[in-house]
Amino acid sequence: MKKFVLGLICGVCLTATTAVYAADTIQAYLFPAKFEVNGQNKEIGSEYTVLNYNGHAYVPVRFVAESLGLGIRYADKDKVISIMNEQTNVDEVTKLIWLVQYRISNGVDRNYVKGLLGEPSVERTNDDSQQAVWRYDISPIQSYKYDDLNKIDVKGLEQGDIKAQIFIYWSNEDKVERIAMWYTKDKWIHVNNLYEDGSTTDAIYE
Repeated sequence: MKKFVLGLICGVCLTATTAVYAADTIQAYLFPAKFEVNGQNKEIGSEYTVLNYNGHAYVPVRFVAESLGLGIRYADKDKVISIMNEQTNVDEVTKLIWLVQYRISNGVDRNYVKGLLGEPSVERTNDDSQQAVWRYDISPIQSYKYDDLNKIDVKGLEQGDIKAQIFIYWSNEDKVERIAMWYTKDKWIHVNNLYEDGSTTDAIYE
């Protein structure tokens, strides 16, 4: 098999032995394995690579988690890869927050997002001056109205006019580029961002 030199990445760091930390690179082999999950063949797709390092298979954690029906996200602040079952017996806001955090990643297309979240409340198409964006207003009051597609309705969140607001920004190829999600929980406004490079931030708005 063709040799493959790989810089230290998160997925390897999580399972590597202490010997790996002594060097800037590791030497692994491409491992063209096929996958079967609960008796069903699963195509891994060209965006993923399986490696063999020291006799162990290193597999894409997102591919494996989603093949098992689980959600996955990486929290940069704590350097934690979180894998979680889909939320059940929860309210609409909690479920949608989970879907955004654990099921939507950079590069997914519009049909995928609509399949999870439905039609956006408001949308703007891409042009020469402004980026395409979808806005989802979650659990708004009946008279709720907010036209701005450039910033979160913080006042509406503070007053309880809306429980969450999600902005999804699209690339020129109609793929998810970044996400800004604000929601209320335990009397606080929480801010969750997914950036172009795949990194995330979680904070409390004060």
